[in-house]
Amino acid sequence: MIRLRRRRLAWLSGLLFATASAQAQDLVPEARYEALANGGSAVTVVQQGSLNQASLDQAGARQWMGLQQSGTGNQATFAQSGVSNVIQAQQVGLGNWLAVRQSGNNNQSGTVQQGDGNRADVTQSGAYNQAFVGQYGQFNQAYINQAGLGGAVSVTQFGNNMTATVNQR
Repeated sequence: MIRLRRRRLAWLSGLLFATASAQAQDLVPEARYEALANGGSAVTVVQQGSLNQASLDQAGARQWMGLQQSGTGNQATFAQSGVSNVIQAQQVGLGNWLAVRQSGNNNQSGTVQQGDGNRADVTQSGAYNQAFVGQYGQFNQAYINQAGLGGAVSVTQFGNNMTATVNQR
C-alpha cells in the first residue's frame, strides 16, 4: 500500500513539473507576435493585506496606471481610453473605495487615501486635465468631474466625514 502511494506521488509530482514547465515555455516571446505592440502602456499594482480588490481597464496608447493598496477591503476601479493618460493612486487603511475614469489625451489623476471608509470618484474627459485628491481620516468623500481642456483641481481633506464635489468644464 505504501509503495503504491509513493508511486502515485512520484507520478503526480512528475506530471505537475511537466505541466509547469510547459506553461513557462509559453511565456517566451514568439516571432509571430512581434508586430503586435502594447503601445507603450503600463500597469503596476501592489497590494498588501487582505480582501483588497483592483479592476483596471486600459485602451489606447501610452497609458499608465499605478496602484498601491495596503490594509483590508480596499477597492479600486480604473478605466482609461485615449492617449497618454496617467493614473496614480495609493490607499492605506480599511474599506477605502476609488474609481477613476479617463478618456481623451494627456489627463493626469493622483489620489492618496489614508484612513478608513474614504471614497473618491474622479472622471476626466478632454485633454490636459489634472486632478489630485488627498483624504486623510475617516469616511471622507470626494467627487471630481473634469471636462474640456487644461483644468486643474486639488482636493485635500484632513479629518472625518467631509465631502467635496468639483465640476469643472
